[in-house]
Amino acid sequence: MSIVHSGSDTATPFISAETLAAGLAEGGVSPVYVALDAGPPPPALIPGSIETALPTHYAEPGDPARGRLPLPAREVVRRWSSAAALDRGGCIVVYDAGTGSAAARAWWVLTWAGLPGVRILDGGLNAWIARGGEAAAPGPQATAPRLTAIDTEAIAGNPQAYRLFDARAVSAYTGDGGQPSHLPGAVSSPAGIWQDANGRLLPLDQRQALARKLGLFDDDERPVVAYCGSGVAASYWIAAVQDLGVKVSLYAGSWSAWSSDPARLAATAPA
Repeated sequence: MSIVHSGSDTATPFISAETLAAGLAEGGVSPVYVALDAGPPPPALIPGSIETALPTHYAEPGDPARGRLPLPAREVVRRWSSAAALDRGGCIVVYDAGTGSAAARAWWVLTWAGLPGVRILDGGLNAWIARGGEAAAPGPQATAPRLTAIDTEAIAGNPQAYRLFDARAVSAYTGDGGQPSHLPGAVSSPAGIWQDANGRLLPLDQRQALARKLGLFDDDERPVVAYCGSGVAASYWIAAVQDLGVKVSLYAGSWSAWSSDPARLAATAPA
């Protein structure tokens, strides 16, 4: 089965700004800022933050065949995280100044590279700035999930063997209606559907209802795969369903890799 509907031992990787504040006060928490590019950071970050960037820490240089942001080698991630004094036994909280997708890609890569205690700040830097009141008590440590990746060749061999979910905006999935714009058989499911109007993760019951509507709890043996433009928004999609018992592989190459070969089978959105 591709999912475990009940009894999942994997907690959500998201934590609140209040919980982070409590953890920072107690010590043993490493906040990691994730920039979309190598430009200057925002004027104010969470105290003690380690600054990282999506293209330099959580990806290798892109190429047409592998996409814009292919996965880095695990050993490279282990080396720089060790040099940055990120404790494999401690709590690492990643955050960004945007939608949370960059932070989710960081969570995926760091966890995949063997750092088990990685969490995502729900709402990112905006939530930290907007927080008020007293800090919350630290939540339970999330069990490190077993994250898996899949490459272009595996999907291209038989796209119908997978349940493909496109985490890009609907406009990107649909395209102009005349040119290929998404993988064959893929379902449009933007990463933003898992968030509220403030960019926070939806409550559990609402996400369960969404997952049910998407058929993620159906009795279907096919592996579930999430993709987007370059494996960033799809990482948030995967993070959002961790506590639902849904097992999802990341196609990091995503549309940027798939669309690089004009001869590769692609689907167009219905008119």
